[in-house]
Amino acid sequence: MNENEKQYEDQEEKLKKIYQVKKELEKELEKKGIKLPEKPEKKEKVRVVYKPDYEIEKLSVSINSLNNWFDIVINDIDLSNEKLAYFFELRLSNKNVLEYCNQFGLMHLLRGDYQKAERMFKINKNNFDSQINSGFLKIIRKDEDTFSYLSDLIEKYPKNGLSYLTMGLYFLREKNYAQSYKFIEVANKVLDYSYINIALNLYNKETQKALSFMSKSYLEGKAKKILNLLNYYIAILTEDTEKAGSTSSMLREGNSACEKCVRVLSTSQVVEVPQYCMLYERVLFEIGKPKSYSLEDSELYEVLFYKYYSDNDVRNFNSLCKKIQYSFDKIPIALIPSIETQRKPVFKLLSIPKTAIKVNLKGPAYFDNFKTLFNEITKQFSKSFTFHLDLPFFEALRLIFGWRICQFLYS
Repeated sequence: MNENEKQYEDQEEKLKKIYQVKKELEKELEKKGIKLPEKPEKKEKVRVVYKPDYEIEKLSVSINSLNNWFDIVINDIDLSNEKLAYFFELRLSNKNVLEYCNQFGLMHLLRGDYQKAERMFKINKNNFDSQINSGFLKIIRKDEDTFSYLSDLIEKYPKNGLSYLTMGLYFLREKNYAQSYKFIEVANKVLDYSYINIALNLYNKETQKALSFMSKSYLEGKAKKILNLLNYYIAILTEDTEKAGSTSSMLREGNSACEKCVRVLSTSQVVEVPQYCMLYERVLFEIGKPKSYSLEDSELYEVLFYKYYSDNDVRNFNSLCKKIQYSFDKIPIALIPSIETQRKPVFKLLSIPKTAIKVNLKGPAYFDNFKTLFNEITKQFSKSFTFHLDLPFFEALRLIFGWRICQFLYS
């Protein structure tokens, strides 16, 4: 036995004696009612191994082209927020945080960790994308200073379309569709996306003008799924059943709230749609299968308008009209000749007959003014009329931003 082996055996023997003494000491202490605290076992660190995800792998978008919330919209990314956040994580794993603070912030935002997202956006606070992303975060978080923050952003960057577009999104969340339209319109004079021009014209139900941008929009290749949705609703408004059928077939298999609404409209079969979808109650009413709705929060303005007037509910009628005036800057009425002697409402929420006489209802005595107007039109034409609240197709503004932004705004 060499010297090293002998030293090793001596050490082993000493350790055994030490452990034996330790055990005997612990037994003596236990007899006296004293128990030594157990040393916690050191847990082996579990390494998470992610399996390859086909949806993520097939997404051919550079992380360098995703700098702000709107880039996610125009790049037509359909992944869930969770998977999209992981997409960011995979591509940011070897990136410098200071250089890619916007993307790190977006990753946290998609995961609903708004505090971390805000910290990331503030790292490079003078960067425009960071400021735009902070504005978006304020909108979805409903911060009290959102409007003033976005106003300052427009003053700082008056020639950048995203400043105005983000303000348009703020008014969309506030259900002030007229103001939202104005800011989106100004934004697109700079951004110049054809699909946004389509949506703006669709809002005004100017379908021919909307169609004039269609070819150019497909060539631009931005927000293609949103473009298909806009195309579908143009077909509905123009009552082009053949086009509606062919367009809906491209959308029926999708799982987004927007695509599910198309499935309901095109098949009249009720499917479950996420609660954040603001169009769903209108779609169900359109196919004759309405669900229960809140009088305070409902966007079935046309239905409530007729109900309150027919019930002679002056207070609720006037209150609703004020809400409509706020949302649309006007209360457009379509008076429609009726061949029936009994007046019945027209609940065609997406389009109205071309024979309608169109007027704007004035306030503040909305109920009395409408009653007078309705009676005068009936006498003037010696006909029976029914009426319809002829609002813009305001869903078109939400379609500009797609399902993911609705999820952030209305969840």
